[in-house]
Amino acid sequence: MDDAGDRRPPAALDGCRVLELSHLAGAVAGKILADLGADVVKVEPRGGEPARWTEPAHTDSHGGRHGLEFLAFNGNKRSVTLDLAAEAGREILARLAGTADIVLLDWERIGDPGEADRLFELCARDNPKLVWCEIWPYGRGADETTLATELTLQAQGGHLYLNGEIDRPPVRVSAPVASVQSGAEAASAALMAHYHAVRTGVGQRVDVSVQECVVWTLLNTTMTWQCLGVDEVRGGSVKRERGNTFFTRLVWPCRDGFIQFGPVGGGGGAARETSYRTLVEWMRDEGFYAPILDAHDWNGEARFGVPQEAYDEVSEAIGAFIRTRTLDELIERGMKRRILLAPIYSIPQLLRAEQLLARNYFRPVEDPLRDATAVHPGPFAVMSRTPLVEPGPAPVAGAHTRALLSDAGLGAEEIEMLIAAEAV
Repeated sequence: MDDAGDRRPPAALDGCRVLELSHLAGAVAGKILADLGADVVKVEPRGGEPARWTEPAHTDSHGGRHGLEFLAFNGNKRSVTLDLAAEAGREILARLAGTADIVLLDWERIGDPGEADRLFELCARDNPKLVWCEIWPYGRGADETTLATELTLQAQGGHLYLNGEIDRPPVRVSAPVASVQSGAEAASAALMAHYHAVRTGVGQRVDVSVQECVVWTLLNTTMTWQCLGVDEVRGGSVKRERGNTFFTRLVWPCRDGFIQFGPVGGGGGAARETSYRTLVEWMRDEGFYAPILDAHDWNGEARFGVPQEAYDEVSEAIGAFIRTRTLDELIERGMKRRILLAPIYSIPQLLRAEQLLARNYFRPVEDPLRDATAVHPGPFAVMSRTPLVEPGPAPVAGAHTRALLSDAGLGAEEIEMLIAAEAV
């Protein structure tokens, strides 16, 4: 947290306290609220949340291992360690909840819905304005005890169906899309309920389904049937875009990387047509023009009558040109001349991306307790009156227990008695 002498501008959630009982999904939600200025307190089991040691991990100078995912999603938080199976631990949680505005909970931290109900009754008993936000694989209700993993949730949310080559089984995106998306939506839902509580003094219980949240990652795919009467199918670098009956290339190798680009066959109206014509002019100027480039109405209504062989031929002509250009050259020309392409960055390329560096997007975070300085993304939003807080390191497990109990109005003797009882 900020030192008393810190004169940073007020953040959007200054004065809001959040308790977080989480693994990954809840940690993402807590990180968003912490970035907005909330005092986010991780309630961890004794010894710390197991995610602290999940691989891949950083090794400090003493041989300690620190999970990178934990470090990424738990900066700017405080930590208490409690045994929630012990009466004293639950009493401490109840005392802390009396000072909180929001509680975040996910299924990987509290796996039993019945236990979540009991904790809710405990935490809300003296705090009627408390917002209680739970994240479960399929929400509460008939499927609340159904087991799930990141893989099954990506699959049942529709994400898995769209990834991989059409002639092979679908593949999981390596990033935890389902958990992260549900955490982001949980933060949004909790804030809406918090706004209501601020206005009315009445808290709410928020139910978040990871499976339903995954659907929002599908973007225009969710509308393909309604708009075109066909289901979109998965594909890799070559696929049937937007429900087309033909295959076109979307991922193109260039001299030093890859770009995402749909020059022909996908529709898109005047913007797509302008983009294509500009590309053809560039190819002509560089000596790469081929008659196939003007042989068909590639982006209009007539595209549905173009044979697959012609799409393959025009893709070969365009690909031969793109392979001679660098990633930076393609991006610069695309921005200046409105060619609808986008870079596919490797991590080193992302860290050197000119527009991100110009926006000061990446921020170094010093973490002396772990002998490291890590590069973190900067603010996810830029707000003039209530700027997001600068990224900071993750807390040490249990480092703030006494301070938080003091905030809850307990005297020093009572704090020590509770901690001693909880540690038995």
